[in-house]
Amino acid sequence: MEVVYSAIFAYLVGSIPTAFLIGKILYGFDIRNKGTGNMGASNMVAVKGWKIGIITGAIDFMKGMGTILIIKGVSAHWTYQMLFIAASFAVIGHMYPIFLKFRGGKGTATLAGGLIGLDYQVALVCMVILLAFIAITDYAAPGVIAVSSVMIFLFRIFGYRWGISLLLIPIAVIMIARNLENIQRISRGEEPGLKAYIRRKKRTPQEGT
Repeated sequence: MEVVYSAIFAYLVGSIPTAFLIGKILYGFDIRNKGTGNMGASNMVAVKGWKIGIITGAIDFMKGMGTILIIKGVSAHWTYQMLFIAASFAVIGHMYPIFLKFRGGKGTATLAGGLIGLDYQVALVCMVILLAFIAITDYAAPGVIAVSSVMIFLFRIFGYRWGISLLLIPIAVIMIARNLENIQRISRGEEPGLKAYIRRKKRTPQEGT
């Protein structure tokens, strides 16, 4: 039952709608009606700039890592099976939050936090892969797809049993599917790249609300 309780706890933590709460409390808008409509840090960057976007991403990151740390601290009999399932459910909670009719973000920051909580070595390799793809393509989505495709094998390489590593298959499939939407927008020229965000220094009042 501890596995079930951990999964429920992780899902509820992941469901905390960071971007939505920041938008509503600090600025009085619904982030789902701004920019791309995505409820995540990347959309918050596009709508309100880097500072508030980084804060949003950091909190989403802590939803993943914090969930793992709390379970380790609270449960005297935690197992890797419990942690891997919890990490997945934290990301699922971010993507499909029960508090907002299951309409959430892409889950990248929460997944990153979960990976750090599970194994910092695997997380660092995943980070290098992600940054390499961003540097080459100017977009995060291809890197997220690449990371989601290889992270199971990375855990196996770093000594985890297949029975544990394969627990990440469902979340890997969901991450790939969600980011394929971005790839489609990129191919149609509808998705601005990272450089476009960096160059966007001057913002009109309409863009910043």
